[in-house]
Amino acid sequence: MRHFLANIMTYTLAALLLLGAGVFAWVRSAQVVITDEYTVLQRYDYPDDRAAGIAELGARSYVRNCLSCHAADGRGWDQYPPIIDSGKIARQPGGRDYLIDLHLYGLTSDRWGAPMPPMGHMHDIELAAVLTHITRHWDAIQSGAPVPAFEPDEIAARRDQRKTPWQVNDTRPAGAE
Repeated sequence: MRHFLANIMTYTLAALLLLGAGVFAWVRSAQVVITDEYTVLQRYDYPDDRAAGIAELGARSYVRNCLSCHAADGRGWDQYPPIIDSGKIARQPGGRDYLIDLHLYGLTSDRWGAPMPPMGHMHDIELAAVLTHITRHWDAIQSGAPVPAFEPDEIAARRDQRKTPWQVNDTRPAGAE
């Protein structure tokens, strides 16, 4: 009888672990959002200086989402491209839309070994903040002329276009390196 109860407990524990793993996989693949955009916006929307709040959100988001591939200095490494010229891309015709689509839908190209995963799970405000950060941070050091800030409305307007990473690659501005 003791072995019978031990077997029941073992199989019950195994079933619960499998169920937990299945729920975790579903939550992760469905990109279940645990906050809403209003909450994110409130946290970084300082009444005195909204730009400072957005700059802080962009810098934090870069560390959380981009740093591991593109490095702290934006120069990338190995199979990951540098992003220090993103400001130059944003100034070209179609460049802003390309950068937004690249982040929303990902990018696959023959230029680099690793594809860029889509970041569509990010809120519009956070994506606008990180795009503003990457197009201004290193670009200001190089050229001194700031790229106009990305706005959440720009991001929202480009969502739900169902582009593939290869289609995004085809829209890359001609002068972009």
